[in-house]
Amino acid sequence: MIKEQIDSFHLEDIKNDLHPSVFFKNDNYDLFILRIPQLCEGQVVFTSKAFVMTNESYYYYNKDEGKFVDLTNFRGFYKVLDKYIDATLKMILKYLDEIETIEDLFNEGKSVKDFNHQWFSYKNDSVKTNRILFKAVETLADLIFIYKQEDDYLEQHFEDIQEHLQRAYRNSGLLLEKLDALKTFNMTKNNEQMNQTIYILTLLSGIFLPLNLIVGFFGMNTTSLPFTVGDGGTYNVITLLILTAVVTSFLTIIYKNLKND
Repeated sequence: MIKEQIDSFHLEDIKNDLHPSVFFKNDNYDLFILRIPQLCEGQVVFTSKAFVMTNESYYYYNKDEGKFVDLTNFRGFYKVLDKYIDATLKMILKYLDEIETIEDLFNEGKSVKDFNHQWFSYKNDSVKTNRILFKAVETLADLIFIYKQEDDYLEQHFEDIQEHLQRAYRNSGLLLEKLDALKTFNMTKNNEQMNQTIYILTLLSGIFLPLNLIVGFFGMNTTSLPFTVGDGGTYNVITLLILTAVVTSFLTIIYKNLKND
């Protein structure tokens, strides 16, 4: 039984679903643990896949069943490893497609519902994915460096899964860059909208502030106010307000044109 040959400390590492990627080489067996992200029911989960290699065979530890699965040889080892790494690469590519969809919406001038919530979710998953894949790439490189000297098959065939894992790592970095660019673009767009709103409010204030000043002046409960004696005082005030509105509007338009020039 392979389980009886494994050190108790290594056995704990094998059963630990949170163990980071690592490669141990000793006299009786070699232990290879690869922690990679996987997509499970629409959520990103990080699981550790444990493999034990001996002179007789290759084994994969099935955590769901709690037992070692005999992979017979390095070809079986390759197939299992290739399946999990391909799933990781597809997950990263799926995330890239979703981010590019958001980019297209921004480029078309459309709003994205709950953008901040989506962005934070993508960012959180991407940071963890990038960090874990960095360690996974290093660990797989260590395995290939040791084993390719012993078996030509590993040297010839493991290069493709190494390339897939490296591509997944590079794409996770690209994903982070795209997310940062989207955040910057969204903030810039919101700032422009806010500046435009403040600009419009400033123009309106320039028009209505003199009118408010005049209305407030004539609304004072004091004597000797203009237009209080004689007929047509109200019409005179209305005329003054209209003239003031026209003058301030004219000055505002001139200022706006000078600013645009």
